[in-house]
Amino acid sequence: MRETLINQEIILAEDARLVKRLWKVAKSRDFPQGLEFSYQLLFFDRTKWIQIARIDNQMHGGKQGTHIHIFGRRKVKWEDLAFEEAEKRVLGIGERMLRSIRGRKK
Repeated sequence: MRETLINQEIILAEDARLVKRLWKVAKSRDFPQGLEFSYQLLFFDRTKWIQIARIDNQMHGGKQGTHIHIFGRRKVKWEDLAFEEAEKRVLGIGERMLRSIRGRKK
């Protein structure tokens, strides 16, 4: 069972958007609340969209749990975040990264 509850693309700026996804899944050890989610913050770099940050609670490296992917970093950061907390966190990371990216382009 996997039911889509949220599948949104939110435009944050001309060059930034947030992809927000939430699924209802069977409760299990991997998904004790019965929710699977993913947030992606994307930046448009002249010709293509680049993922600069993602937070999800999907399997990664054989391990289950909420973790953060940041552009240019090989390792993920594991953090215990609920769906709502993950949105605030990815937006905060994205805001800092976008300021840095846009600052370099000037």
